Amino acid sequence: RENKSYENFQDKYENIISNCELYAIDEKYRVAVAHAIKLLLLDIEKSNNIKVGDNYIPVQIAKNDIRRLNFFVIEHAINKFKESSRLRQIRNPLGYLKVLIYNSINEIDVDMDSKLRYEDLIE
Repeated sequence: RENKSYENFQDKYENIISNCELYAIDEKYRVAVAHAIKLLLLDIEKSNNIKVGDNYIPVQIAKNDIRRLNFFVIEHAINKFKESSRLRQIRNPLGYLKVLIYNSINEIDVDMDSKLRYEDLIE
């Protein structure tokens, strides 16, 4: 039973990693991103609510969100991480990256829209 549950977890993890095309992201971030994704999945597997930053998110919402992870979301999160790193020292880089990855799932569209509007590329 436990072995089946591990295999199920491993399948989900490998699917997400495959969707994210980690081979195409900055090499320095690959291992950390893969680990942050694994931590997110573990959080989802083991509780009814997951803590992301200061917020608690119902696990059903988190499960739906996590399915939307892809290369662009990961790239968005890494860019946010690099921006933040220039401004201040990050005490828990892996935990912060995990939060950025999760938040990027829902932020990416609105951030892109905002950037294009600022650059006057869309109305």
